[in-house]
Amino acid sequence: MPSYVIHFWRKTPFLRLLLFLIPGILLQWYLQLSVAIWLATAGSALIIFSGFYFLSLFQRFKFLFITGLAVAMLFVALGALLVWKQDVRNNSNWFGHSYNSSDALIVSLDEPLVEKTKSFKANAIVHSIIKDGNSIPVAGRIIVYFKKDTVVNELAYGSQLIFKKPLQEIKNSGNPGGFDYKRYSLFQGITHQVYLQQGEFEIIAGKKEKWLPKFIYDSREWVLTILRNNIKGDKELGLAEALLIGYKDDLDKSLVQSYTNTGVVHVIAISGLHLGIIYLLLVALLRPLKSKKYLRILKPLIIIAGLWLFSLLAGAQPSVLRSAVMFTCIVLGESLGRRTSIYNTLAASAFLLLCYDPYWLWDLGFQLSYSAVLSIVIFMKPVYNLLYFKNKLADNIWKLNAVTLAAQLLTLPISIYHFHQFPSYFFLTNFFAVPLSSVILIGEVILCVFSFVPVLAIFIGKILRWLIWLMNTYVERVEAIPFSLLDGWQINIVQVILLFVFITCISYWLI
Repeated sequence: MPSYVIHFWRKTPFLRLLLFLIPGILLQWYLQLSVAIWLATAGSALIIFSGFYFLSLFQRFKFLFITGLAVAMLFVALGALLVWKQDVRNNSNWFGHSYNSSDALIVSLDEPLVEKTKSFKANAIVHSIIKDGNSIPVAGRIIVYFKKDTVVNELAYGSQLIFKKPLQEIKNSGNPGGFDYKRYSLFQGITHQVYLQQGEFEIIAGKKEKWLPKFIYDSREWVLTILRNNIKGDKELGLAEALLIGYKDDLDKSLVQSYTNTGVVHVIAISGLHLGIIYLLLVALLRPLKSKKYLRILKPLIIIAGLWLFSLLAGAQPSVLRSAVMFTCIVLGESLGRRTSIYNTLAASAFLLLCYDPYWLWDLGFQLSYSAVLSIVIFMKPVYNLLYFKNKLADNIWKLNAVTLAAQLLTLPISIYHFHQFPSYFFLTNFFAVPLSSVILIGEVILCVFSFVPVLAIFIGKILRWLIWLMNTYVERVEAIPFSLLDGWQINIVQVILLFVFITCISYWLI
């Protein structure tokens, strides 16, 4: 094995742990093995690992591979145990173990109501089952739909309800190859749903609220109010809300399809791009603290707090959390005067996120986020070095395109697998939409800061509306160009793996 490969392997311990954790997650989900098997595996690994230190130095060196095997066994078992623990059906208090259709339920709304075409929707936490007059504490989550003529003005985050209408188990549509909605819901701990009309439920006095979600929902409502008061136009407002805090309920569906077909849907989805802009903005604003020694320690704390606050307001999606964890590692490393491998930082953030929620491994945003960043880290410099421009403006334009092209290399197989299409002119839309969306995002932050000055807020809102209209128009015009979208591509998971192998081999040969 080449020496640089060995050096890289030694310098990325979190990558090694991640490569052991992921097989455990996959094995448990697809095989659904008994928890006793994984506990026995983890216990055996710990015994082997502990017993290794009773050997002499020579024997330790001779049987070094046994230590590696024990570590592998331990983290494979850890991945499997995390999946088992995350599955709400394995919780002894899950309401599904004791619920009957004749039982009444006490639930609390876990989010504000979301308006749909014919109903209002909210996720809810199940707290108790009323069985034969007795209240039995349970756990679990359901989706509650309210008919539109139902009085919902009194319902908000934390509102408690009691109802007796039978729950319906969440099922898939039955279309082969269709979206697995049942699995998607289960990954969020949701297994059932119910549709309630007027008179089928009662509101219980008092609310069950947690301070962090309440703070997030109140802050989000404050931001939405500012945007709705100052940015006019349904398409423009919907995109502004999605860009700043990831609120997608007001997005125009045809516009989202246009952004998807032209390869810039990542502009709408809160991701590392947005967090990177917030990071640079915070660094610029806090630069004066660098000159004062006693305030220097505040700079990393304020940056980290700002990044995580934005991440929470954006809905704490895997893609933005990945970036938050990675930027936190970067900020801490810089404050301590240390520089770590970007591969190890990426692996560390993925490892921590999967330990928190192993189901994020199936999340499309998680997959595309990591593949895009990894692709940029590996290929950006080789792609950029293909062309040389003396002119600084031309060089910066090419650098932006190099980032766009590099990001596509490892995301291509995943995109084709999930979306069955490829945007032919992605470089045209990214070249214009990425920098413009960055300007719009900064403008929205400025709008929120100066919202208390009505005249200035209205002026900023008009500029933002025009910029968003310009971006939307450009994306829709590119979509209208012939052959802008190559669709109808169907590949399976084996072909995805083979595509990655092919890209790896060609890249190794070229680089």
